[in-house]
Amino acid sequence: MSLAKAVARLTGAALAVVVAGCAIADAPSVAEFQRVPREIRTGAADMMIEPVEPTVSREEVVAAVQTLVQRESLCFSWPGLWLDASDRRNFYFVRYDLMARDWGQDIADRNRARMQEFVDLGFLIARERPDIAPGVVEYTLTSEGVAYLRGSPYGGERPSFCAPSQRRVVEVTELEWGEFPCGSLRVRFNHVSDDWPTWARTESARTRIAAEWAPVGVTLPGSVSLSRQWYRRDSMPEGMEQNGELRSLCYDSDRQRVMGDDLELRPLQP
Repeated sequence: MSLAKAVARLTGAALAVVVAGCAIADAPSVAEFQRVPREIRTGAADMMIEPVEPTVSREEVVAAVQTLVQRESLCFSWPGLWLDASDRRNFYFVRYDLMARDWGQDIADRNRARMQEFVDLGFLIARERPDIAPGVVEYTLTSEGVAYLRGSPYGGERPSFCAPSQRRVVEVTELEWGEFPCGSLRVRFNHVSDDWPTWARTESARTRIAAEWAPVGVTLPGSVSLSRQWYRRDSMPEGMEQNGELRSLCYDSDRQRVMGDDLELRPLQP
């Protein structure tokens, strides 16, 4: 065999291996693309909700429920406050002096104690500001406070710190297909807290957690219904890790929008 023919044959074999390798590498992405609803692929729809297929793996269901359970939050509302305007983000100047003058000393003291609870939880840092006026306290959001704050003290939704449960799914006990308020697959499961959430640094917070869910180590039953949600790639919302995730989606057809989920971490009272 001539050198030229040998080189040509080896080159052809190498190309064949490269092409085959590309085909193997592309196979999963092609399969994934084919799972996406045609309306999403063609751009006819930005978002679609589909029933969960009967062939869904138990592992995927457990992972989806774990994400929902871990993120489920307990909210602590802010008290009523007299605030001075601030041009600095995440800084709040509370006028306890004016609250005592106009609302009474008892209310000012009670609301100040409530804000101190948030400081003890690590959501706020407090600093006395007598340079502004006696009885003024400057509160600064910590990184946890920024992550957990919902709403605004300056109007709109009442401000609250909503911190995640950090609970763990122990097992899925039942899968039921049908038509439910927020999905086509209802999942019943057991969940537990192996320790207090990392943010629950105070006894009052732990007492609230035990009353809302259960003490550490106590297993509770829970339930949720799931659907499969698809988005156009360029319109996937923040926090969605993978297109086509299993989610609990309470869809309001009149408003044409998702209005929350139906996750229950406590057994429903009879």
